[in-house]
Amino acid sequence: MNSQEQPRESDLEHVVSLSGEDVQAIDAAVLSQLATTWMEARDLVAKAHAVLLPKYPTVPDVFFSYRLRKLVAAGDIEAAGAVDRQLNYQVRAKDHGPAA
Repeated sequence: MNSQEQPRESDLEHVVSLSGEDVQAIDAAVLSQLATTWMEARDLVAKAHAVLLPKYPTVPDVFFSYRLRKLVAAGDIEAAGAVDRQLNYQVRAKDHGPAA
């Protein structure tokens, strides 16, 4: 499924069945794929989704996108640009080291 599409009802069924531990694993995968330099949000979502695809084959990438937006909103990830569902923004690790 493309991250820009609305989730299908069957996708939502898979998402609501996730436990708190599953959501934490998805958040950890998103955070683990971050770089200290700016990267495209869509690339981060694709990488995190690919890492967990074997464990969560039925969880759509739109849920990873949603979790990314939540992590940005919580201040765990820095973002540049308008944070939206289309992933037309950049992200980087919050603690990216000293300014150059």
